[in-house]
Amino acid sequence: MARVEYADNPYAVPAYEAEVADRVAFLRKVAGLTFLGLTISGATSILCAVMVAFVPFMSSGYFPMIFMLGALFAARAVGSGLVYSENTGLAMAGFLGGSALQGVAMGYLILTALMVSAASFGNPFIILGEAVVLVALTMSGMAAYLLTGPKNLSMVGGFLSAVSLPMLVLMVVSFALPGLFGGVMGLIFNGLFILVSAAGLLYSLNNVMHKMSTNQAIPGAYYVTMGILTLFWNILTLLIRLQRR
Repeated sequence: MARVEYADNPYAVPAYEAEVADRVAFLRKVAGLTFLGLTISGATSILCAVMVAFVPFMSSGYFPMIFMLGALFAARAVGSGLVYSENTGLAMAGFLGGSALQGVAMGYLILTALMVSAASFGNPFIILGEAVVLVALTMSGMAAYLLTGPKNLSMVGGFLSAVSLPMLVLMVVSFALPGLFGGVMGLIFNGLFILVSAAGLLYSLNNVMHKMSTNQAIPGAYYVTMGILTLFWNILTLLIRLQRR
């Protein structure tokens, strides 16, 4: 919506109100796209979990680790490489492709959570439900905090740039080879992963709510979606570890 000076036209919408309306519409679009991305990731993760359960070679040797790492890095390459494209179709393809590939990477984790939950509680969905609730509560707290105004998270951004790639690798390795990160050390690493992924999600939400242009709904939704899924991965991994102790 174009900026219109209220004094020039008594029937026009004041400029500040136009800006607020544009921002609200932008945030709604980001929320809708994020929901779409999470839905796609959830569907592909379940499909991948089914394949792993019924295709023996997918769960043998180092294949799970290689498969998950490949899907994770492909998600980042496809998504971050396309979501800023000026071509809306390409940007949307990057968003949808990145979301789907992230779900594929999570298939092993989802299957493990279902199996551990069934063995521990007699219900395969308990651990998944707990992880969803914890992520939702964390996001609600972050949103409430950011509604008080924009935050200077530039140092957080620099830190995330340095640690995000090693953290993704360690996330997969610690899950695929639990013997390397067992006991208390595994729980400590998992806790650190949760803190870093929560900081990443907070950084993305702050950018979307206060900094990004209103024509950047697709990249905004992509980074929020990836932030939510990464936090979910780490919380779910911790819940699985706690049940296995």
